[in-house]
Amino acid sequence: MKVIKQTFYFLVLIILIPIAVNSQNKYNLDFNDFNPEKEKMPTGWFKWGNFENLSGEIISEGNSVGKVVSDKDGKFGCITYRIPANYIGDTIVLSGRMKYENVKGFVGLLMRIDGNSKKSPLAFKSMQNQKIRGTSDWKEYSIKLPFPSNAKTVFVGGILGKKGVAWFDDFKVSIDGKDIQELEETKRITLENYNSNELESALSKSSKKLDFSSEEILRNSLDPLIEKIGVKKIVAIGESTHGTSEFYRLRETITKRLIKEKGFSLVVLENPYDDIEILNKDLDKMPLDSLMRKHLFSIYQTQEIKSFLQWYKDNKTQYNIKFKGCDDSYWVFYELLEDNINPINDKILNKLLQELESNIAKSSIGNLKKEYRVNYSIYNNILEIENYLESTKKITKSIREILFNGKNTYINYLNIKNQKPFQSRDEIMADRISFLAKNSDNKIIVWAHNAHISNEIIIDNEIGIMGRDLKKDFNQDYYSIGLTTLKGSYSYMDEKFINGDHSYKEKLKTESFKPIDSLFWENRLSIINKSFIIDMKDLKNELNTDEIIAPTRLIGYSKESEEDIYYLQLIKNFDSLIFIEETNATKPIFE
Repeated sequence: MKVIKQTFYFLVLIILIPIAVNSQNKYNLDFNDFNPEKEKMPTGWFKWGNFENLSGEIISEGNSVGKVVSDKDGKFGCITYRIPANYIGDTIVLSGRMKYENVKGFVGLLMRIDGNSKKSPLAFKSMQNQKIRGTSDWKEYSIKLPFPSNAKTVFVGGILGKKGVAWFDDFKVSIDGKDIQELEETKRITLENYNSNELESALSKSSKKLDFSSEEILRNSLDPLIEKIGVKKIVAIGESTHGTSEFYRLRETITKRLIKEKGFSLVVLENPYDDIEILNKDLDKMPLDSLMRKHLFSIYQTQEIKSFLQWYKDNKTQYNIKFKGCDDSYWVFYELLEDNINPINDKILNKLLQELESNIAKSSIGNLKKEYRVNYSIYNNILEIENYLESTKKITKSIREILFNGKNTYINYLNIKNQKPFQSRDEIMADRISFLAKNSDNKIIVWAHNAHISNEIIIDNEIGIMGRDLKKDFNQDYYSIGLTTLKGSYSYMDEKFINGDHSYKEKLKTESFKPIDSLFWENRLSIINKSFIIDMKDLKNELNTDEIIAPTRLIGYSKESEEDIYYLQLIKNFDSLIFIEETNATKPIFE
């Protein structure tokens, strides 16, 4: 998200010419419903930002516009309108006319889509990055966003930054090419207003009981799922918290079966890529506990992860399997690259490596502008190494993969330099998994949070983009399995920013889940059984809809809070969902 993130309310300029116009439309997007004797702004319009001088202005009889005037103390002003998101569609477009004078910063249209959650907006778009400046007569502009299925409110506006004056008129909002003024509103389907008996019946018909009473019984209850996902290219197994023991045990069981029975050969964890590459290199040389302490995020330093890694260590040769990471790491990239390039023993290559090492040493210098410049140089160093290896035909498959991940780690410094959109962590993780899938015959299992593997975006430019991109790229060959729970305990850590440094030594703590009300997905699921798998396609067919929206919990690395409640159309988010009514916290290796 860019700098425009919060809503501000300020006083407005009084317009002196009185006239009232009654609009025939639902929404006053043409600004014409405006009576300056009664209101300071056209009906329905309000202010964001810290400019004082926002108003309506009558430019001819029956024709009013929105106006934003900069002031010397403010950073921006946005004349804004709120629209309920009670519509169904895939794409939303805001168009409008704009006139401006002596603009020094930027001017443009803005659109923000909010959900029910207190988290960031679901989607956001501003013309700020286009840096439109100077003076221009009336012209039409437009911006476009995906329309989230869990949207609650759409905000549209005209924004001005720094010096200048801007006028806005004739705003139009379209969903899938249809004018919102002519669209009928569609009431959101919620657990509160959906027939509970019909939902319970549909859940029962589309679910299979999971029985944990023994390994053999659990195996039998997983058979239908294994057969269904065994033909996929990428199977993503999620978790509604990073600190739930049963989730890891179930993941391990499913993963082993896919490897042994269905030919899967690669497991990708939501952890720094290069850390896990070095863990692999030292797997037979160092104790597993030490490797986990050094190369895994603290939240993964548990007996449950150790159980899988021990199995992986003992069986990787027999089943020809690999274990990789898909997250960023700035800490051991050079060490990994040097280990793989040194055997080539090329003078020019060694010099390029020295330049890269020098820039990496200067990358954290406290000065933001210099840091951007140095990290942009690091990206170019990586590119130069790759180009040289390609030109001399000395590049190997493993080096190409390392360089790809290095470029991805530093890609946003290139984007900043070229004034391109910032790539989110989710987008970068999706690129890495896609690279692994497209450049080999591997069938891949992904271990990541529900919020990342989701088939649809949950929060704009933050979470859900990874799964959305993989579903788009691989279609039916990508299969997402969400895991969720109602009650019990979970482990967490106080440090929320997991890759802020390379000291993965945060202490894991244990906490009980907070009680949730009956309108949460998890409470409704608990009525059916204690543990089961839902096939979301079957559930959609039984209900004849996938539009039901309700809250669910998605807890990250830190302690549960109100910000961990998300309103989702859960049937759309996953291909299957595994529910376990009561679960327990993971067991840390290090106390």
